[in-house]
Amino acid sequence: MIKSRVLILTAIIFSIMVLACSSKLSEEEYYEKAKEAYSKEQYTQALDYFKKILEYYPQGKRAAESLFMLGFINANDLKKYDEAKKYYQQFVDKYPDHELADDAQYEIKTLGKDLDELPFLKEMGADSASQ
Repeated sequence: MIKSRVLILTAIIFSIMVLACSSKLSEEEYYEKAKEAYSKEQYTQALDYFKKILEYYPQGKRAAESLFMLGFINANDLKKYDEAKKYYQQFVDKYPDHELADDAQYEIKTLGKDLDELPFLKEMGADSASQ
C-alpha cells in the first residue's frame, strides 16, 4: 500500500516537473530574453531565444526581426559567415519587402570582406585621391 502511494506520488511529481520544463514563454518574453542575452554578449543563448521565436511563433510579430538577428549575430559577433549567409538569405526570401531586406542583401554581398575590399569604399578612396 505504501509502495503504491510512493509510486503514485513520484509519478505526479515527475509529471509536474515535465510540464513545468516544457511550458513555453510568450513571443515577447523570448524576445526580451534574446535581447538581454545579446546585451550580455551571451550570443549562443541569444541565438537560442531567437530560434525559439521562429519555432513557436513563425508568423509572430517578432519572427522577421528574429531571423535577421540570427544572421546578424552569426556575421558580426561569431564570425560564422556561412551560417549568417544562410539566415540572411532566408530572410530576403521570406520577407523581400521588409525594411531590413536591403540590409540583409548588403550583408550577403559583403560578408567576411575587409573594409578595403568593399566597392563603395574603393570608390571613395579613389575620389579623395583625385582631389
